[in-house]
Amino acid sequence: MKEQNLHIRGDIIMVIIGVIMFLMAGRLYSLQVLTEEYAGEARKYSRKRKPVIPPRGNLYNRYGQIFVSNTAMFDLAITPNELEIPDPALLCSLLEITESELEAAIKKAQAAPNKEHIIARYIDPVLYGILQENLWNFSGISFNVSNRRTYHQRVGANFLGYISEVNDADIDASGGYFRSGDLKGKSGIESSYEEVLHGQKGEMELLKDNYGREVGSYAEGRFDKQAIKGADLLLSIDSDLQAFGEFLMQNKKGSIVAIEPSSGEILAFVSAPAYDPQMLTGREVGRNWRRLSRDSLQPLFNRPLMATYPPGSIYKTALALAALNEGVIDERTSYRCGGGFWRNKGKPGCRMHPHPLRIDGAIKWSCNSYFAATYMDYLNHSQYENVYQSFGNWEKYMVELGLGTKLHVDLPYEGRGLLPSVERYDRIYGKDRWGATNIISNAIGQGEILMTPLQMANLVAIIANRGYYYAPHFVKGQRPPGKNDFASTNDLATDRIQTSIDRKHFNTVADAMEQVVATGTARRAFLSDVVICGKTGTVENPHGEDHATFIAFAPKDNPRIAIAVVIENSGGGGGRWAAPTAALMIEKYLKREIKEKTFELKRVSEANFLE
Repeated sequence: MKEQNLHIRGDIIMVIIGVIMFLMAGRLYSLQVLTEEYAGEARKYSRKRKPVIPPRGNLYNRYGQIFVSNTAMFDLAITPNELEIPDPALLCSLLEITESELEAAIKKAQAAPNKEHIIARYIDPVLYGILQENLWNFSGISFNVSNRRTYHQRVGANFLGYISEVNDADIDASGGYFRSGDLKGKSGIESSYEEVLHGQKGEMELLKDNYGREVGSYAEGRFDKQAIKGADLLLSIDSDLQAFGEFLMQNKKGSIVAIEPSSGEILAFVSAPAYDPQMLTGREVGRNWRRLSRDSLQPLFNRPLMATYPPGSIYKTALALAALNEGVIDERTSYRCGGGFWRNKGKPGCRMHPHPLRIDGAIKWSCNSYFAATYMDYLNHSQYENVYQSFGNWEKYMVELGLGTKLHVDLPYEGRGLLPSVERYDRIYGKDRWGATNIISNAIGQGEILMTPLQMANLVAIIANRGYYYAPHFVKGQRPPGKNDFASTNDLATDRIQTSIDRKHFNTVADAMEQVVATGTARRAFLSDVVICGKTGTVENPHGEDHATFIAFAPKDNPRIAIAVVIENSGGGGGRWAAPTAALMIEKYLKREIKEKTFELKRVSEANFLE
């Protein structure tokens, strides 16, 4: 009986223990699974979700060769509420920053103490390994994988642009995509195509130890969301031609813009002085930006896109086309010169050359008197009721030829130049108190008209095409992740923009431009086996030597390149410096090497107009 009682007692004790264990298991299940408050609290201290920034899309030149790619790097981030730095001096020495800079970064981050804040970017793999070895007892510090732009040809900084950390306005405008510390394109192609280049963010869940340090992936990454790389872009740029143009423009201020007339694709876009695009990526970007922005030569100023100049005598081609189409002049119309426009007391003046001239000779010798007479007869022509009507008609043609208007190139901050208006002259001279003699300098590109180098190149592309153009653009294709081929993105080039000027008048002007190079003011641009059609210009500069301008296209039939060159403070007119520069670019593009213009290559590349 006694043994039976003991057995019963044992059974009761086992039941009680079982009940207690069941209740404890239930409570634990409730706390860990059913009660979200405690589950969330547990996750807070055991794991965290972290965004994964995808690699930016690569950039390729027009021949499919890699131009800009990414190099894997690391960013160091801190979370203020978890931060413990036993040895600040060690951290600062490894990051090559001062302790005051570290303190300032921590203080700034404390505005959001539970979030990560990047305090050091572009840490290379070697330094990353050193940091990992030395910071094992630091808490609240983590590393994010990032990418630095790498330039395989260190040219084209002015159109490629750069990437930099987002500001509050970027974050607000991104619809939730960007957050503090993210990078985005700030200028150039990097900015224009930011949405396709930056890809789609991913997210990963990480485990943390009791010091708040990341110790690995949670659940072997089963709950992670993969980042999607940005799309690659196929550019229209001939990177070898771009490099050659930057070489020619060393020690100079100015621009070279080259366009394929049949497509509007930009082949070269040189802004001088240039700078190495690698300067604005990596750990020295802030210091380099400040140095470039303070440079008196303004290397950050994108001259082909934003600088404006009186076009000088290259403008005479535009006036000739408008006047021919309106019947103000024809191919047989001639005017006398004799060193100046004597209907306006010899102003503008002109160099001595054979005269009287018809339109072909006037373009060949760049006769100021001829075009002053043309402009005066245009504005005073009997087919118009008054100068307001004739001026409006002239203005219409100029807009068709791309003056005073944006061409909608796929870069930000495009300048529109200046095409003077009736309202402008009414403000200057008074309503009904001005006429052709007041604005006669427009006839030779020395008045109020201002053009960007891009507009100059587009003007000559219109002449090359005999009356139309496609919007100039840099990007000709996109390749989404996982695809092998680029899909065309030439939406800009699908719309052919046609002028109302008869094709025969473009042929007249092109014939005359052929003579400019063959026997006229641009003989330094002559190539024996390529017919180049061009027009020189000299821009008066009240602050120093005159600027030189030149526009050209080649070959004359089925043109493959249209080009504009501006060289500031060079003196000597467009034929002396701008014309041979254009010829060298044309020879390089069409033949891939310089054989005929070797003398000009040495002469132009060694010229220094910055001293």
